[in-house]
Amino acid sequence: MELRVARRLDGLLQGERQGRRPGPGGEPALTRAYEDGDDVRWVDWPLSARTGMPMVRVPEIEPVLTAWALVDCSPSMEYGTTVQTKAELAREVLAGVGVVLRRRGDRLGVMATATGDIDLMRPPRADRRGLVAAIAAVDRIRPVEGRGGRTDLVRAISSLGRIARHRGAVVLISDFPLLPGLEQAIGALGRRHEVIAVEVRDRRERDLPDVGPVHLRDLETGRRRLVDTADPRFRTRFAAAVEATDRARDAMLARAGARHVIAETGLDWVLPLARTLGRPAHRRRATGAFA
Repeated sequence: MELRVARRLDGLLQGERQGRRPGPGGEPALTRAYEDGDDVRWVDWPLSARTGMPMVRVPEIEPVLTAWALVDCSPSMEYGTTVQTKAELAREVLAGVGVVLRRRGDRLGVMATATGDIDLMRPPRADRRGLVAAIAAVDRIRPVEGRGGRTDLVRAISSLGRIARHRGAVVLISDFPLLPGLEQAIGALGRRHEVIAVEVRDRRERDLPDVGPVHLRDLETGRRRLVDTADPRFRTRFAAAVEATDRARDAMLARAGARHVIAETGLDWVLPLARTLGRPAHRRRATGAFA
């Protein structure tokens, strides 16, 4: 994952922020005349040759960004009809975000929820070992099925806001069911943090094959319903409902001030995420592998 993300993002995010160490070249504002006691490793030899006097670089250290990621581990995330489930894709996205932040020297804290409570909390760390341990911990969380209700994502996001008190960035990785209070919870988070909402989808949630009558089961509530996928009227109603839900979710996240990224199982999610991270915050239209 580290190699895959690093290769795909290499060059796309460069220039977004100043680096943590001065690079080759030499900005005049970041150099000064050599003084006794300076580390010779900071001598800018090309600049010294041009000016005729020894010059050293002045290290300019950027403040470290602290980011948090909340991973939705509810039963609906176990759905998947391609090479992976939505939960597996969510862990990939988490790994990708962690790799990008670690390459920039930033810290990432990880939380996960399966029921609406914060079932996992790993404090922010900037090292590779911490990221690997956090992903493995998320992988061990299993959804709680048969509770008869949907996971309270609103409560989990509100809890995250109380824990992540310092201004930074928050990445929410979920399928984002339209729940009452979700817009307010994300909006409250956005007043302090830059919020990136990564919506995880599977193709079969919005494009049912024509296979005749089938029983569909809601993974969150356990309710079952018999539908005829060959019925044109059902297919028309289904397509309209999917389109309306997509529009409502996109509008809700825009009103809440979150950047919206769409990741679909089996498709590339690295470039849509990179484009969103590299886009100014005021442009909040969703991007995705098929958007």
